[in-house]
Amino acid sequence: MKCFQELGKSNGEFARVEFRDDGKYELTCSRGHEETTVLQQQKFEVLFDIGAHAILDGYYRESVSSFAVSLERFYEFSMRVFLSKVSGSDDLFKTCWKSVSSQSERQLGAFVFLWASVFNAPPALLSKSHVSFRNEVIHKGKIPTKDEALAFGNSVLGVIRPNMLALCEKLPDSVQQVVFYHLRDAQTPGATAPSATMCASTIVSLSACEESHHQGDLEYHLGKLQEWRAVANGVNA
Repeated sequence: MKCFQELGKSNGEFARVEFRDDGKYELTCSRGHEETTVLQQQKFEVLFDIGAHAILDGYYRESVSSFAVSLERFYEFSMRVFLSKVSGSDDLFKTCWKSVSSQSERQLGAFVFLWASVFNAPPALLSKSHVSFRNEVIHKGKIPTKDEALAFGNSVLGVIRPNMLALCEKLPDSVQQVVFYHLRDAQTPGATAPSATMCASTIVSLSACEESHHQGDLEYHLGKLQEWRAVANGVNA
């Protein structure tokens, strides 16, 4: 932001950073300007991409774990949207979440019934076979093959995507409000460095408006990630 103010344009620099849990990235450019950038994407969006990168890197067990927890965080995001709609704030969700934050089965149950109360129909969920597969990988140490990881990733994509699109269509204002809560919570009180927000392209994306983005399977998006990696490596060469 400071470079733009001084030069009238971006300095064109790129920086490699590690994913952060809070979505907040503090950087210093070559001109000495400090800036904090907050990633707009929700945790379930980022975690699904981490799972996809793990497949490209050959870490199939880690990919399954990331896909599974991406789905759980989508349940959390959805519940936050539902309670924001009825309460007009984020306080009710934060209070209720304390009771279930460490118990995934309770989270799933809460999600199913809140979803049904809004849509008058049950949400799309993982099949029993995929739930069993996930448990074997995460809790029993099963080492999956690449094909198994791809199949599981596609199954999670097949759950998150239609539910996410239905949520965005039914409660668009509440979805945007929860995104605002995320950006607000990531701000550092009293920070002196300028703060900016960034919207990144992810496989499961709340911000992607193109219909085609929500049609490709996991293999298609892995190809796109490989293309992006080639460009990023060229920029940073």
